[in-house]
Amino acid sequence: MKTKWIVTVFCLFTLLAIAAGVLVSRHQFKNAPVAQATQHFEVKGVIREIEPDGDTVLIQHEDIPDFMPSMTMPFSLRGTNVSHGFAAGDQVRFELTVTKEDSWISRIEKLRTLNVTAGYFEGKNENRLEAGDTVPDFTLTDQDGKPFHLTDFRGKAVLVTFIYSRCPLPNYCPLMSKNFSSLQQQLTKEFAGRFHLLSISFDSEYDTPQVMKSYAEVFTKDETTWTFASGNKQQIMTVASQFGLVYLPEAGSFAHDLRTALIGPDGKLITVWRSNVWTPAEVESRVAELLQQKPVVAAASNKRNPTDQRDN
Repeated sequence: MKTKWIVTVFCLFTLLAIAAGVLVSRHQFKNAPVAQATQHFEVKGVIREIEPDGDTVLIQHEDIPDFMPSMTMPFSLRGTNVSHGFAAGDQVRFELTVTKEDSWISRIEKLRTLNVTAGYFEGKNENRLEAGDTVPDFTLTDQDGKPFHLTDFRGKAVLVTFIYSRCPLPNYCPLMSKNFSSLQQQLTKEFAGRFHLLSISFDSEYDTPQVMKSYAEVFTKDETTWTFASGNKQQIMTVASQFGLVYLPEAGSFAHDLRTALIGPDGKLITVWRSNVWTPAEVESRVAELLQQKPVVAAASNKRNPTDQRDN
């Protein structure tokens, strides 16, 4: 009798352990990275570019242990400015401050100047599209492992953004996904069946369809109007460059900034939002303006008088 009781207890604990493991796995993105009150990291890197206002700086930084791999990305500054005394090629040490909702450089100092090529991103956007250009079709893989084409969404307004699932900075990729989640809810109320959201990962090696599936489950319960895409490096580089997004796989790291694009139902590029400063309300308003437009071009052409038609 005692043996049966021990076996029963053992089985019960085993089932609980399995259930806990599944729950942790399912919510791995919700709980990672751990967002403690305020975190501070001492980081070294090299300045690649400085925005004209001096409030944003592009830094190729070293690995931040247990937080973020080495990469090149833009950082905002607070309480300091790099307009004077800093330049591309400066090796710097800086303090990265991260809260639950934001991140910024709170202190920065120059260590030395390195001999590097200026204009780090120059010449990287030869394929960038302009508003009014038709976005070339492309093929990627969705979170269910199925290939899809951009043209599958023709006839709908398509919002495209770029992310990677391991991004630990709350005001970068996680913010893009939160904004898309808000947009999905609002646009479903106003324009059901007339829009589609597309989040494309540029971390080709890590973000497999299985990883993107788990990531998707954190941000949406409706995957019919939101696709989480992945692809190989060449596919991602081709698509990213069309929207002016810089994605540069480097030895052991990658470089990126942020872009969110709106494509019209006719497949033409409407606009591109740079960085992370756009709001769901702003984008929603632009989508509403687009979808509420009436097809006036054809109507205007029909008003031509007989004399005009004969002259042609």
